[in-house]
Amino acid sequence: MPDDHTLDDIISNLNSIRDEFAGISGHSFEDGRDEDNDEDGHGREESASQALEEYLASRLQQIGEVPAERKDIKGLKTGNGWDPNQVVEQVFKIEPISIKRAVEIAISSERKLKDRFSKLVRGTKDALLVGTPTVEYIPIWKVKGFHECYYIRTNSYRVNVKDDVVAVEVEGTSRDLIFERKHSRLIPGAIIERLQKIGSFLSNESKYFIMKEALELATKRSDGELVLTGTGKALSQDEDTALTSWRSKRIFDMNDLNLRGVKVNVHSSVPKEALLNQFRDHVVHMPERFKQILSNRLQISELKRIYVPLIRVPFQEGLVPREVVVNGTSGDIADEKLLGLIE
Repeated sequence: MPDDHTLDDIISNLNSIRDEFAGISGHSFEDGRDEDNDEDGHGREESASQALEEYLASRLQQIGEVPAERKDIKGLKTGNGWDPNQVVEQVFKIEPISIKRAVEIAISSERKLKDRFSKLVRGTKDALLVGTPTVEYIPIWKVKGFHECYYIRTNSYRVNVKDDVVAVEVEGTSRDLIFERKHSRLIPGAIIERLQKIGSFLSNESKYFIMKEALELATKRSDGELVLTGTGKALSQDEDTALTSWRSKRIFDMNDLNLRGVKVNVHSSVPKEALLNQFRDHVVHMPERFKQILSNRLQISELKRIYVPLIRVPFQEGLVPREVVVNGTSGDIADEKLLGLIE
């Protein structure tokens, strides 16, 4: 397996090959006429493919195509994303609204019009706070990163030739010419067949040959971002905004979550390794077909754990105990959708 320095040399030399043949494209042929763009392109593609094959053959050990299930890439892993211990997480908290304000919101939410009318008629007592409110911190994870790999694959190229060519030899080997008859797409096939009996003015033939087993150095990259709850459930962008768009404060110790005179309950989270595995499944997309993997990099650029506060307010109205959950960031009553996301 080539090391990072060898891979840099490969990429550098391939860029040199590309620049070299880009310069050739500006020259005219000896007959003083520029070739057709398509034909010129295929000619340069053929030459570049040959140079690429010769270069890679001199630098890499040539191996035959093997079934996908036998291709071992476990040792070709670079970047911090493969090892959770190499990924540094940053921990934040969102400051909750005051407990006094949360209690007012919780009690006022129960004072509906019919309840107020009932109190006037029957003299029902106001709701009273019973017990200490609890601030629950719910962890939300944000993961950003990318996966990138360089790999070698074999491919075949179709090279078009001029109409007057009757034989082609490449690298000392004769190539079979393939004839292809083209028809106008604007005229139905049945009409063309009748007209062809009269003459061939509505059709023409093109000639080409196939370059097989050309070696290509290819790259594949995918960027990704995931927002997950502490249980590993993925959140949409709107759900993420509703929960974490408020001003947050970085913390360095779990004691920073404590509040004076209030119960605090910090929800646990699935291990960091499980979250990174989920992100890995989301962003890593290996090529379907390859001959050799040169680089297999997974890089995590951001890993944040943000604690979102919910405030549980216990109160009693008459003989009935109740509990209201307040969104500690926005001050809204937590609806079933919000509770479903985090419970």
